[in-house]
Amino acid sequence: MTKRVSQIQIAKELGVSQSLVSLVLNGRREGVAEESYKLIWETAVKQGYVPRGMQPIHAPDAQHSYVGVVTRAGQNLAAQNNTFSHVRQGMFSALQHENISLAFLGAEGDLDESKLFEILSRRDPLLGIVVLGEVAKDFILALKELQPRMVSVYAGYPGLCNSIVPNNQESIDQLVDHLTALGHTRFAWLGGNVHLKGSRARFNALKDCLADRKIDLDERCTVNAERAGRQDGLDCARQLMSQTEGQNRPTAWICHNGLIARGALQFAYMNGIKVPEELSIAAVDKTRACTEIHPVLTSAASDPELIGEEAARLLLEKPDNGSSRPKMLTDRIAPSAFTEGETSAKCPA
Repeated sequence: MTKRVSQIQIAKELGVSQSLVSLVLNGRREGVAEESYKLIWETAVKQGYVPRGMQPIHAPDAQHSYVGVVTRAGQNLAAQNNTFSHVRQGMFSALQHENISLAFLGAEGDLDESKLFEILSRRDPLLGIVVLGEVAKDFILALKELQPRMVSVYAGYPGLCNSIVPNNQESIDQLVDHLTALGHTRFAWLGGNVHLKGSRARFNALKDCLADRKIDLDERCTVNAERAGRQDGLDCARQLMSQTEGQNRPTAWICHNGLIARGALQFAYMNGIKVPEELSIAAVDKTRACTEIHPVLTSAASDPELIGEEAARLLLEKPDNGSSRPKMLTDRIAPSAFTEGETSAKCPA
């Protein structure tokens, strides 16, 4: 990152006071000549000045015409996340009625403070930013300095920004209730994105749920992958079968998401395992991966498109009673919905 330019340097270059530069960069327009206002902004942007407190939302000619999307590391447009694409669709549906568009700003790891400020100052400022997935706290703080209106999706940052997260516990409870009602008592977990807190939360929810029903989850019946795609599901299934060879194998596999479940399903077909007659497979998911092809997956999850719509509504909310103060920050949990698909059946004798 390049060396910061000071307000004093900008003031000296333009022949104005440092206090005027400070007022302008923090949004003061009253009593400031329009020509001076624009000149100070243009100079600050040109020199890459990014101080704490500088708000691109106060740039000249601000229109608030779009919402920016930032994703967790590794989730660029070429590596599209199945769930996040549904979230973006939900956001688009909610925002299009207000003539507000979406813009992909980039992924954590590809952006730093200077790069973000350069992006935000090239066009009309943002209405707000939606962060998809789990990112570092320092990254959230840097985003907040540049654009205070922010919503985090699928990860919470209490006290820093609004957030909407799925109800993993409810989803797991729904799947386990369904499978135990079918007579299953031997479970396996096929996990993905093992480095993320959300993945660990789903796994811990499963352990707690089974423990409440006096069912043990054998360590040999737990497999995790670094990523969460179809190939990872197939690899997890292969590893699970290797770890449980000669044992009383699980009859119900619960998967981190629909793509993991699809990969596991492919492994079963390749190895002559009948689903659902011999093995039930379920996913913590509510995306097209569950329904795009038969068999439809048995699944339970919070609807990502509804989460996207709610994120958009949070950004569009105005302060109460005409106050200039923003609403209190909120951490919302989206309800889960269960779908009985074609991949679960009674436990084989």
